[in-house]
Amino acid sequence: MIETEKWYFLRENTQGSDSKECRVRMDLNGDALVFCFEVADKELCSPYTQDNEDIWQGDAVEVFLSPDGDRKHYLELEVSPYGVRFFGEVENLDGKTCNLKKIAPRFTAQAMETECGYRVVMRLPVAAAGKFDAKKAVMNAFRLDKKADGRQLLYALNPTFCESFHRPAYFI
Repeated sequence: MIETEKWYFLRENTQGSDSKECRVRMDLNGDALVFCFEVADKELCSPYTQDNEDIWQGDAVEVFLSPDGDRKHYLELEVSPYGVRFFGEVENLDGKTCNLKKIAPRFTAQAMETECGYRVVMRLPVAAAGKFDAKKAVMNAFRLDKKADGRQLLYALNPTFCESFHRPAYFI
C-alpha cells in the first residue's frame, strides 16, 4: 500500500489530468484501515438512503482494496456524501470484467458537510478485510461526481484511463 498519513489528490480518471477537488489519506490505525476523503464540491447529487443501494450512480467516494495483493479478488467500499454505505466482494479474473457480490457492510463510515464540500471517513477493521497483509495489500481510491445535467465525472488516485474503475492492474 502507499505511504500513510499523507494526503494524495485524485486525478481525472480517463485523461489523468490534475484536479484539486478531492484528496484522500489512508492509515493503518491499530486494528483498522482508515480512509479519509475530503471533497470540494457543494453541488451534491445522491438520492440514496439505504446501505447497498447502487450509490455509484450519484456522488460517492470509494476504495477498492485487495487485502492480500490478489488483484483478482478485492473489496469495494463506497460512501455517499450523506453516509450511505455500499460494500461488496469483487471477482475480476480478466482484469476488466467484474463480478460483484453485495454483502452487508463490514465497515463504518462518517460523512459530514464541510465549508467547501464534504468529508468521508471509512473505518474497516483489519479482521473484516480478510487475509490482510500490509506488505502485499494494494488498492485504489475513487470519486464519482454526478452533475445536474446527467454526466458523471470520474476521479482516481491512480487513473485507469478508461470509463471503468474496475481495473486492478492500476491498484497501487
